[in-house]
Amino acid sequence: MNKKSANMNFRGKTVLVTGAAGFIGWKVSQLLLEMNKNVIGVDNMNDYYDPALKKWRLSSLKKFPNFTFHKADIGNYRKLKSVFDGYKIDGIINLAARAGVRASVEDPWVYLDTNTKGTLNLLECCKTHKVKKFVLASTSSLYASLDMPFIETARTDTPLAPYSA
Repeated sequence: MNKKSANMNFRGKTVLVTGAAGFIGWKVSQLLLEMNKNVIGVDNMNDYYDPALKKWRLSSLKKFPNFTFHKADIGNYRKLKSVFDGYKIDGIINLAARAGVRASVEDPWVYLDTNTKGTLNLLECCKTHKVKKFVLASTSSLYASLDMPFIETARTDTPLAPYSA
């Protein structure tokens, strides 16, 4: 989708992007900022991937006057709620997820907190603040138990790890 058609489809002005310091969150935030949207970035800045790279990505976004960043884990309802309380948010793009399929087997609880409870926290904040647009990114790991090549309409209710669950 090109920037012009994307801009016409979403008339909201302020978008909260979770996982804003990750590769996809950074690029999505950049595109939204180039479309003259206000972007509120949220990221917990964990060290699964190099934090220096995450800081570099954020520094490139902070050059835009309509970008605001909050270091927060979406699994922390109180902190997330304070972000929502400070803005009139028109839409959410949830790209936050604790990364690592293998690591999720070793410590599933941290994945439950961020990936599951965090998404529920976002939905609760949306309900309270009447945010009607919510995009949730998923993972191709949902298709790990299926024959390749997978198709997007295949059943995905047999995850192999807590990450994909």
